[in-house]
Amino acid sequence: MKNITYKNWQMILSRAICLFSILVIMSACVEPSTTKVVKPVVQKSPVTDNSVKESLLIIRLDGKNFEEVVFGLSEELSEELVLHELIVNKNTSENEIAQKMREVSPKLVVLMDNISVFLYTNYQKSLPDTTNATPSVAVMASFMDIAIKGLKNATGIFYEVPLVTSVVNLRAILATGTFAKIGVVHRNFMLPAINFNRKYCAKENIDLITYLLADQDATVTKLNDALNQLNKKVDALWVPNDNKLINAQMLKSIWIPFAKEFRKPIITGVEILVEPKFQFGTFAVIPDPVQLGIQAAEIVFDAMDNDWEVEAGEVQPPRSVYKIINLEQAERLFSVNKEKLQNMVDKILTEL
Repeated sequence: MKNITYKNWQMILSRAICLFSILVIMSACVEPSTTKVVKPVVQKSPVTDNSVKESLLIIRLDGKNFEEVVFGLSEELSEELVLHELIVNKNTSENEIAQKMREVSPKLVVLMDNISVFLYTNYQKSLPDTTNATPSVAVMASFMDIAIKGLKNATGIFYEVPLVTSVVNLRAILATGTFAKIGVVHRNFMLPAINFNRKYCAKENIDLITYLLADQDATVTKLNDALNQLNKKVDALWVPNDNKLINAQMLKSIWIPFAKEFRKPIITGVEILVEPKFQFGTFAVIPDPVQLGIQAAEIVFDAMDNDWEVEAGEVQPPRSVYKIINLEQAERLFSVNKEKLQNMVDKILTEL
């Protein structure tokens, strides 16, 4: 990589993977567990006595994206409910969840990230079978339909944006590319997502070319073989958020070297992988975090009107998305439509 020593490159990559993991997959977080009450960012009307308001508990990781989701929630809910937070990490125990639940007695819990979902699932399992499950709304977790399967009275919003959204936008921006064949390497648990995306891609004449890896084959060698098989068959590559296939080791040894040889667009599910300094991802479409909070708030309002019941097991797609492009990489590969770039892309990344 230009003007960056190998040692510095390793350091930057490690930092990026850490950020990536915090956003979308179960991962480490070094901050200690803390609790606090969320204050409305904008007070729309005089605050009423909190003693007559019901409580809502937000269980989340630390980080800017999570704070933006909280902002969206707070803007919509703070006049109706008292919002509390529990900031968690990989070392948080279910006893801490139980203690906060007793302290706050929330009518509903909002869960952010797979770690929060996992902790709340374990908390629910520790309760007597006769206990009514406090409803929950989950956001910012990978593969949400799978993540909330073990939860009672739970609903959520997908973090993954349908692939067809990314490809249609990419077609418009990169005027010389048709992107009729999109390749993806995936494991067995992703088959429902693959079938879902294949159906909607077909409506836009996009053929999803898949390579299935068994769980025991999620290795450097097998992944390298899979990518080499797809290389000449596809016009672009889709990289879902699977932490067995996308991690520090795999990125360093397989994905980034492959991207340099591939020289075609790579669609990712997180912003950090589109950073120009890694010369990896070309384009990402992710949920807008503030709008994600607002969408979650609407589910909370629906639950309030339904005696605090949610559509159990139902997972909505994100309604508002945020489009990010690695412009320098895109311009090296294709002719970029500058007018559509300015009108359609929310964030344009260039190397400093």
